[in-house]
Amino acid sequence: MDHTYTIEFDQPNAIYVPGQLVRGTLTIYNTCALNALSLKICIHGEVETFWKKFASKDRVKKAYPNDNTHGGPKSHCYYYKYSDHTRYTSKLNVLTAVSQPWSSIQNPTNKIPIGANIFPFVFQLPVNCPPSFEGTHGSVRYHVHVELNRPWSLDVEAKRSFTVIPIIDLNMIPKVLNPMISNACRHSGFLSSKEVKIKFSIPKSGYTPGEVIPISIFIHNHAKKPIYYAKAKLMQHVHYQAQQENTHMLPDEHCHKHCEHKTAESVISEMEKSFEIKCCSEGEVQLALVLPNPLMPTFQTAILEVDYCIIVEVEEDKKLRCEFPVTIGTVPIGRVMGLARAPTYSIVEGDIPLLVEAPPEYQERVEVVMASAPPPE
Repeated sequence: MDHTYTIEFDQPNAIYVPGQLVRGTLTIYNTCALNALSLKICIHGEVETFWKKFASKDRVKKAYPNDNTHGGPKSHCYYYKYSDHTRYTSKLNVLTAVSQPWSSIQNPTNKIPIGANIFPFVFQLPVNCPPSFEGTHGSVRYHVHVELNRPWSLDVEAKRSFTVIPIIDLNMIPKVLNPMISNACRHSGFLSSKEVKIKFSIPKSGYTPGEVIPISIFIHNHAKKPIYYAKAKLMQHVHYQAQQENTHMLPDEHCHKHCEHKTAESVISEMEKSFEIKCCSEGEVQLALVLPNPLMPTFQTAILEVDYCIIVEVEEDKKLRCEFPVTIGTVPIGRVMGLARAPTYSIVEGDIPLLVEAPPEYQERVEVVMASAPPPE
């Protein structure tokens, strides 16, 4: 190739926050003058969900001999199986903008000069755009791509991705400032005379990556056996919604569409503590659940949502457990948000936290794709 394309961003690791300006440069290195009609620099952000369902189905088909009337005594039924799959997919455009720094109208020679040609660009991110995300059944991706239209030649598209990280100030969400309390009870023995009462509590429902969640468990044990341990874990739920698109092997099948939902769960952090609350006694236990850093914040779009909950359980008894929904933000409660740099968290791959630096094929590499050229007239 006699020309190369380099897209550079002004921010380290190409990380931005909603509302920020995305600045950068496109550099085209030519070993010879490049014939072109127009050059466009585009920015795009999209939420996408996708999955497939596979199923085997039975089919009945009647066959009629030529010398008999339909439904005659010599008609036969054939039973066979066939496989079918249903594809679910939805897309949500959250960002689109285009700039055209060069065109043949302003350059009658229709040539981009030899050497290094630098084209700066700047785009404004929406203040409410969702964070970058990679999951098992969906993603939120942002990129800047270049479209170079050349006469009677293959058009060129170069692309580089960037990351969006939101600033979620928990101090601006009143409901997360309040403590949360839950009660559980288990009865046993003759006429349910023996019981265990437990009161769970956390001081607030809003946290940031790296924080420690203090969990208080007050236990009234009036059962015959001691209570020895409790455990807590932070669960991440990723909710996907997509539209059905049927693909059938048989043409007479009716193709229709409807929405389907799917949820992926994963354990982000967990801990267990041993103790002893003897029979006919009571006591208080403190758990400290440490949140990992980095950690994807809570967010919601029309087709993809990430939320969290804390599950506390005493001796793996479903009657002695509770769930606290929590919000993960980026600015802790009690801290005033200044003009500090953007927070860091993970891009999630398969709903498991990874480091924010994405692999080269997604974050660092500039992709060059040769598109089909129009036929000559």
